[in-house]
Amino acid sequence: MRFLSLFTFCTLASLCSPSFSSGGDSGLVSSPVALERGLIQLDADRIRADLYFLASDEMRGRDTPSPEQRIAARFIAARLERLGWQPGAEDGYLHEYELPIQGLDGLACQVLVESGDERLRFEFARDYACHPSSISTYQVRGEELIYAGGFGKDEIEGLDFKNRWVIAESSGVGFGRLRRIARKGGALGVLVVPGSELSPAAMADRVESWGTRALEGKLNRGRSRRAYPLLYLTADAARKLYDFAGVSDPVAGDVLAVSLQETRASKDDARVGLENVCGLWPGSDPVLRNEVLIISAHYDHVGANDEGEIYNGADDNGSGTCGLLALAEGLVEYGPMRRTVMLIWVSGEEKGLLGSAAWTSDPWFPEGMQPVADINIDMIGRNASDYLLITPTAERAEYNGLVRRAEALAPLEGFPKLGNCDAYWSRSDHANFSRNLHIPVTFLFSDVHEDYHKPSDTPDKIDYDKIRRVARLVLRMLDSLQADELNL
Repeated sequence: MRFLSLFTFCTLASLCSPSFSSGGDSGLVSSPVALERGLIQLDADRIRADLYFLASDEMRGRDTPSPEQRIAARFIAARLERLGWQPGAEDGYLHEYELPIQGLDGLACQVLVESGDERLRFEFARDYACHPSSISTYQVRGEELIYAGGFGKDEIEGLDFKNRWVIAESSGVGFGRLRRIARKGGALGVLVVPGSELSPAAMADRVESWGTRALEGKLNRGRSRRAYPLLYLTADAARKLYDFAGVSDPVAGDVLAVSLQETRASKDDARVGLENVCGLWPGSDPVLRNEVLIISAHYDHVGANDEGEIYNGADDNGSGTCGLLALAEGLVEYGPMRRTVMLIWVSGEEKGLLGSAAWTSDPWFPEGMQPVADINIDMIGRNASDYLLITPTAERAEYNGLVRRAEALAPLEGFPKLGNCDAYWSRSDHANFSRNLHIPVTFLFSDVHEDYHKPSDTPDKIDYDKIRRVARLVLRMLDSLQADELNL
């Protein structure tokens, strides 16, 4: 038998008091039979199956924008349609918005090597490339190159990098470290050539794939700075460079007496289409159905790193994404509530809460409907099974009736006391719902962990029963929000 604290008992009793009455003969807020039907429907095995798909390597971290992020959006939309949810966007389940992207101008980018009157040109995405995120406009020219071998400590000791381009083999030295050392030594930039880490074939693949991605572009967030020149050359381009400089087999310390100029130019006039996913569960009360209770979670993550490692994002935020999918099933079994419920899966959270900013700046509802509250869930599948955090707490001015309900109902799902995550008030999508829609919000969160924003955030480490119980808590909260007066 589960024993409730005196505080919890009294708070639960207040939720069922006449001041929270539904206005009917029963005098009760909740619909116990419907609630039990909905709670039973939430299943940890189905949550696991969904998360193993969304956080699989094949989904490549659901970066915004990416083909995999779009696949995830359509996966969620298809589930809503199958369950019988109504579309929650103006033209279907997908709320589409656009953001500017910034890519490189392939015709303007080049590397030019000169020796006297002779010239050698390298073509971007064929002979060389940069990291796809290194979108800049600049021109850098140096009159000498110095070969640094595999960039080992013994190889670079005593070498003068100042005002020179540095040539380094890919030998296992992290490219970030290589860049830092070269920059500290005054180098103009670094040319990475095939070595023990990147074979000629692997380097050719990188040049093609990274070059293509750089031309396609990235989200333009308006705060880019000039990239430090770090170029990747194919084996064929490197050999042409050595031959041009008259060096057959360079060793560390060799100086190539040729000039090298890199020209990089960006283009800023393109835009990319992105998607939030919205489902609507219309209310049954002829008046209260116009009040919309929103439950939100972001479904994107951060993609893959420079070395191709995939950041699966199982907990962040595959857990919240699948928790909402489970909630969608539970609400179908529950049936219509008096108020309308909207589920929103937003993209672009990892890029700066972009999806929720776009939606809350221009929200769409069926005529006559308006939002009254948002419950946001993010990273709910790790750490101790009884550990769950919430914001805003009573220490913030935004403290509200949503939080009081969560505090009262959480012990029923194995969370004896909700912890404080006010430090994360501005870190997830609820912040935009509060700022732009001026409605009460709350945020349920199980805290960060050692795998946060790492490739090791994988589905095998998730507590699926915990996700189920958080989703059940949200369903209980929705059930408690069906009185005539919300008192939030």
